[in-house]
Amino acid sequence: MKKYLLSAVAIFVMYTANAQWLIQNPGFTRDTVQFYELSLPDKNTVWGVCYDFNGGLLGPRPTLSFTRTTDAGNTWIPGQMGSDKTLRFSNISAIDGNEAWVAMHKRGPVPGNYAVGAQGSFDRGGGVYHTIDGGHTWQHTNPGELFDNNSVPRFVHFKDKNHGIAVGDPNGGYFEIYLTNNKGKKWKRVAQEKIPAPLDSEQGWISGYAVIGNTIWFGTDKGRMYKSVDFGQTWTVILVEPTPGTHVHEIAFLDDGLTGVAHLRQPATFLTFVYSTLDGGITWTNYFQPPNWKSSRMTAVPGTNAFISTSVSQNQLFTGSSISYDAGKTWAQIDQTGSKAACRFFDAETGYAGGLHVSGHPVFGTRGIFKSAIVFQLPSVTKNNTTASISTEEISNNLVKVYPSPARDVVNINLPVALMNNVNTISLLSADGKLIETRRTKASNFVQFNVSKLSPGIYILRIQSNMQIFNKAVTITR
Repeated sequence: MKKYLLSAVAIFVMYTANAQWLIQNPGFTRDTVQFYELSLPDKNTVWGVCYDFNGGLLGPRPTLSFTRTTDAGNTWIPGQMGSDKTLRFSNISAIDGNEAWVAMHKRGPVPGNYAVGAQGSFDRGGGVYHTIDGGHTWQHTNPGELFDNNSVPRFVHFKDKNHGIAVGDPNGGYFEIYLTNNKGKKWKRVAQEKIPAPLDSEQGWISGYAVIGNTIWFGTDKGRMYKSVDFGQTWTVILVEPTPGTHVHEIAFLDDGLTGVAHLRQPATFLTFVYSTLDGGITWTNYFQPPNWKSSRMTAVPGTNAFISTSVSQNQLFTGSSISYDAGKTWAQIDQTGSKAACRFFDAETGYAGGLHVSGHPVFGTRGIFKSAIVFQLPSVTKNNTTASISTEEISNNLVKVYPSPARDVVNINLPVALMNNVNTISLLSADGKLIETRRTKASNFVQFNVSKLSPGIYILRIQSNMQIFNKAVTITR
């Protein structure tokens, strides 16, 4: 029995270390949904919006389902964004656990009223909606002033509670771009002369944008990318790929605002490619389809040099997630455990991916949200004119000592001497990511947790020190 238990523990630890994602239930009880976008306004709060899995992202079957957590994923509270079944989510931008903004586009059988393109046929209409009560009620913001019946809203984004931007396809001969500086009470459209003219029938993409500080990028179906460095007041445009029919979908940038990746798609050939830039999007390199790259969504991880790619594919060969530290040139596979669409990070310690949820399904009915337990490589640091890159996983494996394991009453943690002068935060989490206890230390390399009242199983020790984050698994037995 003891041998069997130890073998099972070893397998579970290996699976947890390799998967690097902790499965969570989004709370839905009557849905078959795939997540399209997530928003993380702080370390404890996440909002996620969905589309109908059976009908597909641009299909005719509606869903207004969303879910949110305000306790770091311990519990998820599902809801519905109103009752207008002609609306579909474009994206979500959350302010906190109670307040959020969503851009909504329309999709339905209304002949002669389509914004037609290879990305799909969108009905004109939609708008921006706002909630201040956790999604129980939603208010259509300034209808007719902020987008009208000829609009196709693509995204809304608030960089803080006061300042927001909303972007839609060309309407009246130029892209619809609106700004607010008073919490969304009033919006002003950016003048036509401030925005480069669109090409014939040019469109954007839902949630196809990136923001770093005051710099914004969004892509179009003409292989172009619009860029603003003053939070939307003035714009330039860049040709990323001249091949006709190329769409710029996903865009992600590191904190420097210079290093970025983009996911470009050619619907006519069903091909997707990774493009990379090191100069803020002025010039781009095509890395085509690198091994291990997941070709659905891409995001950057703040505070690191990492990009994460994810896939909605149900094919075991392509599903899961991968990571790149060289701006998309090469990718290392993180996992192949489940479809993952939207993926967003608040920082290196806090990130989530949204997958597939099928209510009542023995597997997909108990998951749908994945919480990151990924150990990220540290950015390069310079000391005495010497540059070095240190892996947090290397620190975790070689220098941090956790004992005994298995543990019964206490768990002891010895930190390397090099971390003694830092303010260190050590957290004990359950295998599904729930926070049990946190300790903070300085001028000490020893920490002890009393685990005598915890249930047997696998737990995670997460150590954060001077922007370094790494995990250690520990087993508790009785």
